[in-house]
Amino acid sequence: MMIYASKHSRRIAVIIAFLLIIALLFTGTYAWQSISQYALNQMIGRAVPAGGRLHDDFQVMGDNYGEKQWQKGVVANKDIYVENFESEYARDIFVRVKLYEYMEIGQGANLHPGDVGYPIREAISLIPAAKREDVTTWSPRLPGDNENSNLFREYWTWEMGGDKVYMPTFNKDPFSKESDVKGSAMDPQALSPGEVINATNPGGNAPYPDEAGGHDYFLTTQTKEAQEKYWHWALNNGNGGHALSSTNETHNARSTLGATIVKMADWNGSIGNYWVLDEDGWCYWAAPLTPQTATGLLLSGIILNKAPDLTWYYAIHVEAQMATVDEVNSAFYDDSAQTPTDEAKNLLDIITNAPVLP
Repeated sequence: MMIYASKHSRRIAVIIAFLLIIALLFTGTYAWQSISQYALNQMIGRAVPAGGRLHDDFQVMGDNYGEKQWQKGVVANKDIYVENFESEYARDIFVRVKLYEYMEIGQGANLHPGDVGYPIREAISLIPAAKREDVTTWSPRLPGDNENSNLFREYWTWEMGGDKVYMPTFNKDPFSKESDVKGSAMDPQALSPGEVINATNPGGNAPYPDEAGGHDYFLTTQTKEAQEKYWHWALNNGNGGHALSSTNETHNARSTLGATIVKMADWNGSIGNYWVLDEDGWCYWAAPLTPQTATGLLLSGIILNKAPDLTWYYAIHVEAQMATVDEVNSAFYDDSAQTPTDEAKNLLDIITNAPVLP
């Protein structure tokens, strides 16, 4: 607390000090006196976002690596999980993830934005109102009986839950929105001004091979050396900025937590290693995520149920939100379009007031 003295109060303080001196002189007492002596330690704190990082490890199918081309019944690895990389602040974080789907079928579906012929392709979206270039029009994967989600389920089955061995992220910048991606996973999030790419992401200076998108690529004995991305407060005249470490750091692979998948309607209110799937598509990790740990897998694989006769394109967009206990309200509640359901609010109330799990 800062206390500001007026001219009047300062004048009183001077008078009191003078009277004390006079009293000492008249009584003949010559002793050291300590009058209102305080040691003042002033600190100004700057808000630092939750130290969470989304991981997306996706297996390339076909000639790049792997043994199978896309065909009915083929399973491709798709590991989605979140890591709490905090070490300096060592805060628990709270996590929710939402998965969106898009699919189009027809001539030109194999083209990408920027390719010749892309604007005039004849591919038709599975959901008529959805646009490939606009993920806000994509369909959230809902756990119940939903018309849009069911259309995708005709073509795709998702495998969910479980655990894996992973390499902790080298992106330890809490102000970075860049995900940690491996294999053929891509991060559509644009880097902010002055931000360099995560050293291990595709395009970084120490990228993983494509095989790292597989489920069993990492072993607990493996290490990786790369530069760490971090936030440096001394940059930009003390306003802070994105930076890379000057030397390589060594990370050791470790295991994620395990995970089971539970629908919100079936969740019994207990805290644990669950992904709780709400009816609006948000999936909540039902426990505080402690520093230096990662959630169990939300998504672990995708299976092609039937292959369309024509050329097709399918994509999954992942939205992740992480917050410290002090940020939960502002992170999860402020966006009216993404406000948690009453059931989710109850879940958040339970897990944010819970003791840290071992």
